[in-house]
Amino acid sequence: MAKQVQSFNAEIKQLLDIVIHSLYSHKEIFLRELVSNASDAIDKLKFQSLTHASLLPANWEPTIRLEGNTQDKTLKIIDNGIGMDQEEVVQFIGTIARSGAKAFAQMNEEMKNKPELIGQFGVGFYSAFMVADKVTLHTQKAGTNEGVLWESTGDGTYSIDNVPRPFGNGTTITLHLKTFQEEDEVQDFTDPWVLKSLVKKYSDFVAHPIKMKGEKDDEVLNSQKALWLKNPSDVTAEEHKEFYQHIAQDFNEPLKTIHYKAEGTMEFSSILYLPAKKPWNFNMRDTEYGLSLYIKRVFIMADCKDLLPSYLRFVKGLVDSSDLSLNVSREILQQDRQVSLIRKNVTTKILAALKDLISKDRTAYENFWSEFGATLKEGIPGDAANKEKLKDLALFHSTTSDKMTTLEEYIARMPEAQKEIYYITGDTISQVSNSPYLEKLKEKNYEVLMLVDPVDEWVVNALTEYKGKKLQSITKEGLNLDSEEEKKKKEEELKTASETYAPLLTQMKKTLEAQVKDVVLSDRLTQTPVCLVSSAQDPSAHMQRLMAQMGQEYNMPTKRVMEINPKHPLFAKMLKAAPEQQSKWSEILYAQALLNEGSSIPDPVKFSQQVAELMVQAADSGKH
Repeated sequence: MAKQVQSFNAEIKQLLDIVIHSLYSHKEIFLRELVSNASDAIDKLKFQSLTHASLLPANWEPTIRLEGNTQDKTLKIIDNGIGMDQEEVVQFIGTIARSGAKAFAQMNEEMKNKPELIGQFGVGFYSAFMVADKVTLHTQKAGTNEGVLWESTGDGTYSIDNVPRPFGNGTTITLHLKTFQEEDEVQDFTDPWVLKSLVKKYSDFVAHPIKMKGEKDDEVLNSQKALWLKNPSDVTAEEHKEFYQHIAQDFNEPLKTIHYKAEGTMEFSSILYLPAKKPWNFNMRDTEYGLSLYIKRVFIMADCKDLLPSYLRFVKGLVDSSDLSLNVSREILQQDRQVSLIRKNVTTKILAALKDLISKDRTAYENFWSEFGATLKEGIPGDAANKEKLKDLALFHSTTSDKMTTLEEYIARMPEAQKEIYYITGDTISQVSNSPYLEKLKEKNYEVLMLVDPVDEWVVNALTEYKGKKLQSITKEGLNLDSEEEKKKKEEELKTASETYAPLLTQMKKTLEAQVKDVVLSDRLTQTPVCLVSSAQDPSAHMQRLMAQMGQEYNMPTKRVMEINPKHPLFAKMLKAAPEQQSKWSEILYAQALLNEGSSIPDPVKFSQQVAELMVQAADSGKH
């Protein structure tokens, strides 16, 4: 056949322009595409030789070679795979030219919203034109003696000719590299160091050796060690340690390894690692997370968020699947049922591993929780499907022990008279452990969970009950701690006290009407004179502080009820004081209540002056 020159039509020229300039975010990805194609060609030859042994040349060994020539500015990617005949070159390499204007026009209308449609054009090979101004493909099909030479500058035409390939079966792609400006920041793809680093990054686990001429002998650039494809029992702890440190950039050993192959509806291999320590940048807003994605050992993307819920963002590892749908550049994962299935499967495995850890090695789990517990808890309000599993994995600080507790352990310790699970939220353990809200619960020997992670306010909104036990904030009204007999007795006591303190309550309400909803007598406190209580529907004081720190405010009213302890001797003295003095003391008590719960007071200077005035009065009264 004489050499033929053919033209791309206008639509195909437009598509080629998209491939060269818009489709890939990093030009270096061309090497991944061409090496992946070479690996596929070798796999096809090995498969077909199972039934046609004559296809394999004598002493054949699968090899992919890279040959960079700095002087000529060329790069060759050479394989000894299945090769192609002329018809296949037109079908596979020329697909972009033979798909037709109608198919392209339809795709061009929808490509912005559905980039996966470009996949029908098979443009991975054309990524070479991102870095080359001329591409030559010389190929010969195994079992034949006829080679095909295809060449194009990407300017609208290509040539195709029958030329025997000197090396026999396989394919040689020669890239005549473009000259880029310094500001383009494009690497020199003839540089051995650049080629080594790109193979390490994208193709390290390709099953066939990728070779390049070294100083003395051929140098193999890829490890070919895809640990995740091995039987888990054949991988040593040392190998896992090295692999974890490689992908996580962490010098520590992993806390736990999850190595498995999913089979059935969705098949994929995976290695997942639970880190022992939090990375220094873990809580930074722009820190990337997610699993690395491979397809047939070829690296597709790092930090694939679609494969992992955000509350498991501490997990490191990878997924290798041949079933996922990608767009043509292999860079963007398409949202589909396959992704959801992998995400669900991976999440289930991780949560099962954590359950196993908490039951078999509590100390290790508590160390893990101290690093990542606040992150894991985000799943309780965020992942309804796994909420129940996450409830069992959650650990909490408690008033009864220095050790953390699960909800199940808490329930097992509950006195028979206790009906609910009690908790308090705040900024630090020291703050909440000394809170006046705990006084009556300590008196009754009721355990209280101390929640001091910022996420806890959102967690308890979703975690309303556990195994039939309601979770109750001890800073909100409606705290029911007494038996029926105790209630009757205290109702009589409060009724008598209410009559006695009615004038004082009226004056306090009048003084604090801008700050509180009401001022009432209560038996919640045993030592402290006052506290502020939220209604069941209103946000807690701690939540209000968190929202203020984030620059947000609640639109709902935030006034609370002031509860006073009628048994405290202060109120007997206040009752005898003049109304003006009662008002001053009411303001001081309100400020004290804010300080006791960890809130700031509106006018610290005024509060200091009022306290100083009280001290002077006390000193003066002591002289008489």
